[in-house]
Amino acid sequence: MKRRKKTSAAMERQKPGNPRQTTFGSMMDGVQWEEKILSTADLYSGQPYQRPVKNRVVDRLVREWDPRLLTPLVVSYRDGRYYLVDGQHRVCGCKKKNSGKDVDMLCQVYYGLTYEQEAELYYKLDQAKGHLRLSSATKALLESGSNAEIVDVQRRIEDAGFVWALDKPTGEPFEITATRAVISAYHLLGGAGFSRMLGLIAQAWRGAPGSLKASMFSGMALFLKTYETELDDAAFIKRLSAVDADEIIRRGKVDFSTNKAALRFARVIWDKYNGQQRRGRKLPYRFKG
Repeated sequence: MKRRKKTSAAMERQKPGNPRQTTFGSMMDGVQWEEKILSTADLYSGQPYQRPVKNRVVDRLVREWDPRLLTPLVVSYRDGRYYLVDGQHRVCGCKKKNSGKDVDMLCQVYYGLTYEQEAELYYKLDQAKGHLRLSSATKALLESGSNAEIVDVQRRIEDAGFVWALDKPTGEPFEITATRAVISAYHLLGGAGFSRMLGLIAQAWRGAPGSLKASMFSGMALFLKTYETELDDAAFIKRLSAVDADEIIRRGKVDFSTNKAALRFARVIWDKYNGQQRRGRKLPYRFKG
């Protein structure tokens, strides 16, 4: 069977220098793309929305190398530079196989993306591949500004004097590394209740790392949800500031009477609140389960 000769129009569409319109929807109106060969020396990576390159992933790519599986790199041409949006590990793998030297690679280059749109595209690409951990996905969403809820969580964390360290924690005081527990607390309490919880934690434990662990957030959220109208905030701060946050965590971990993790720590917080004051008003037990 003879192959049909390509028409001039078809050949024109396949030229690398001829950008084609995307179909990303209204947010991406006006964005164009083309496939072209670029040297890795011309690519800029390491954007805040990207997860760090992992050597073990690069080593696995090199060890199991199959050029047939190499899809085009996703690149954004912005402000006169080619920003590598997706494909950092592939680039590192190719360079490692080439003795560390730069190589030419096929790229799908987008024109007209903002930084925020790059971050959202990166998030969607990696979500589709299932590569991102929750903290990395949340970081990408924050950089994109596309998720109002996550942006609000971040704002309330900063307003309370904390740092949400989603990518490079340092272990410093007032640094929150929990992700799922923080988002769950926000969902349970709502924005105002979440801010109230952060304020109580900040004033009672002054940013101590133990007070900012996931177990503490889950316990505090349940405790505050249960006693939101009965709790005396000033009394809580005074009583719990005398309690080591790590002790709450230790006691919660050895409570095997329930398989509900949040309840274990909420019970300890309740017990400490009541036990630190002999004559003050105590909270009745209202937890379910």
